Amino acid sequence: MTAYQPSTAGDRPQILVVDDDAINRLVARVLIEARGYSVAEAEDGQEALELFAASPDAFGLILMDLSMPGVDGLTATRALRQSPRGATVPIVALTRLTDPDTRRDCFDAGMNGFLPKPISATGIESIVCLVGHGAYRAHA
Repeated sequence: MTAYQPSTAGDRPQILVVDDDAINRLVARVLIEARGYSVAEAEDGQEALELFAASPDAFGLILMDLSMPGVDGLTATRALRQSPRGATVPIVALTRLTDPDTRRDCFDAGMNGFLPKPISATGIESIVCLVGHGAYRAHA
């Protein structure tokens, strides 16, 4: 597996934030944009799959909630991992569940990291470093 590289030197890929809670998306957006990245948003896994399929090279990182109506985060991650670009983009779980079984489920689905909610500036700072690096595992 190779790390993602933006198509043009100096480009900063977007970070896709997938969460059914508008407040969580807003908090993530504010914290990410403060670090110089642009954000795309999806309300559920199905919308995330559609956005990614339409423009797979646009995203350098996906922050994925686990519990969403319709297509949940684990299912969406497994689907993303089936495409060549989806196999390499870093995907980080967003969840209030911090138990070892949930973490194992995230990694088994193909996620690269884990960011517990509530989302914090420190957590976002530790995760956005994955953009463009395709890091294998990260924990906030």
